[in-house]
Amino acid sequence: MSTVFKNTKVKEVVLETSRLFGIPSNQVLPVMNYEKELALDTGVDILALMALRQMLYLAEDLLDNTQMREAMSAMRVASSDNVQGSQVREAENSSESI
Repeated sequence: MSTVFKNTKVKEVVLETSRLFGIPSNQVLPVMNYEKELALDTGVDILALMALRQMLYLAEDLLDNTQMREAMSAMRVASSDNVQGSQVREAENSSESI
């Protein structure tokens, strides 16, 4: 498994994929398919599981960031509503004084 990340051909493919898709090379996750193998290989399984784990971490980060943006947007709307409400009350109070 550790030799996968040292293999020159794999490095070249990772860099090319990174360039084509515009994503950092550390987010390109090499895996190997069981195409012609007759038996399971722990090294192949570990690569696939590492890739899956990293995808789940990235998905979780995306969801956290989306939720944070939505919360910030809701706070801005609420803050804007409060400012507008204060301005309306001030206008009502000043018209009552006249």
